[in-house]
Amino acid sequence: MQNTDICVILILEISVAIFVLWAAYKDHSIRKSEQAEGISPEITRGETSMGALYTVYGATIASFLVLIDKTLGIEGHKVILIIINFFCATYLFFFSTWFRNSVFFPLVQRVRKD
Repeated sequence: MQNTDICVILILEISVAIFVLWAAYKDHSIRKSEQAEGISPEITRGETSMGALYTVYGATIASFLVLIDKTLGIEGHKVILIIINFFCATYLFFFSTWFRNSVFFPLVQRVRKD
């Protein structure tokens, strides 16, 4: 069982890292095209949007904490995994334009329609 836990957490961590790197690449592309076009959009999110963002961010952090806490065989590495996941989730939810506008809010709208 311990090997299975380590394999699953390793796959999860690699997936999160790849996704964050992809989001950073997409954000860089967006910033580069905005600079080339000479535009600097500024968006102010409404209370409902920010509420959804904070709620899902909190649930994501809580999920990471539970998964890392309950994983066997990573003793001595839990703190660094928690910190890495905290920074990854914080970047995605609060600093990644691409993630919020292309992934998160379209999913929120889809859930609200269903």
